[in-house]
Amino acid sequence: MDIAIRSVGKVSGHSEAPFSAGDIVWSYLYRTKEGFIDRLDILEEERDDVQLEGAVICRWSQQIKEKETSEAEEKRAALQSADEIFLSLFEEPVDGGDEGLVDETRDRLKFFLALQLERKRILKRLGGQRFRHMPTKRELTVPELEISPELITAFQEEISLMGSMPG
Repeated sequence: MDIAIRSVGKVSGHSEAPFSAGDIVWSYLYRTKEGFIDRLDILEEERDDVQLEGAVICRWSQQIKEKETSEAEEKRAALQSADEIFLSLFEEPVDGGDEGLVDETRDRLKFFLALQLERKRILKRLGGQRFRHMPTKRELTVPELEISPELITAFQEEISLMGSMPG
């Protein structure tokens, strides 16, 4: 199962200011009140002005590059976004909220993204649940989850907003 993750948006989800080449953009994955995982992309200078409606799962920053135009470049950008999300899940949790639910969500994301990134050869399995992130050579341990139809269905519903474009 590939997790559909859109790359960074074209405008700030807070101010709707367009992103330009060279801008630093912060991306947040957070749990909505409805229980979905959503993504918000904002300009770096807007970070203090934003209050998310739910618990933050992870965050990362990136610098906007010139726009990609080909389909291959768009696929590469989506894969890079999945990789950035995966690595950010191994950083310390961002804030409070429902820590148990956030930890469960982070574990599910780690697990499913690891499967996806392993297929794309970004991760190499070292044995058990240990992986090497090939671009950085960092070793990571991914939680072991039992795959069931219920887990997959619940997870697909939970992440349904991540692949959709904002606005």
